Amino acid sequence: MPVIELNVSDQVYLRWLDFRTSQQASRLEEAGVLGDWILTGFINNVNDYLKQGGPTGAEDASARRQRLEATARNSLSKPQKRVLPMFDENETVTLDEISRVLGITPEDGAALTAQWVEDQYLSPAPERDNSPTFTLSRAWRERNLAANRPSLHAPRRLHYAKGSKPGPNEI
Repeated sequence: MPVIELNVSDQVYLRWLDFRTSQQASRLEEAGVLGDWILTGFINNVNDYLKQGGPTGAEDASARRQRLEATARNSLSKPQKRVLPMFDENETVTLDEISRVLGITPEDGAALTAQWVEDQYLSPAPERDNSPTFTLSRAWRERNLAANRPSLHAPRRLHYAKGSKPGPNEI
């Protein structure tokens, strides 16, 4: 069987690796037509590729990331969606705060947050006011920043600083 060697950018190679893990690629590989399918597809669409400067449906990395983040946020449960904005104001949230926002008992809140830690939605953080404290997992911190703030450079609003007046020594 002839072999064709191609030089591709790192971005295209990463997309290729992503595609190779898909069910469609597995089915084509099982049928022994993966390489033929790719080259035939390119040959049939080369004119469109040249007109558009890239293959139809190609998306840049940021658009792909936004799509994946939106899909992930849509898969959250209603309680998770209610808790997510709490992390816009604070890096950590206590079990009592989560329970109060959701309107559940601290015992139910403890069971729920334990499940969320297991699901890698939350991560444990150091205690505050003798109460278990949680932060978003690393992946969800990134998604939360991208989703809930128009600009990653926007300052965090401190909930306790709203409408505060300077003290006598701060003037």
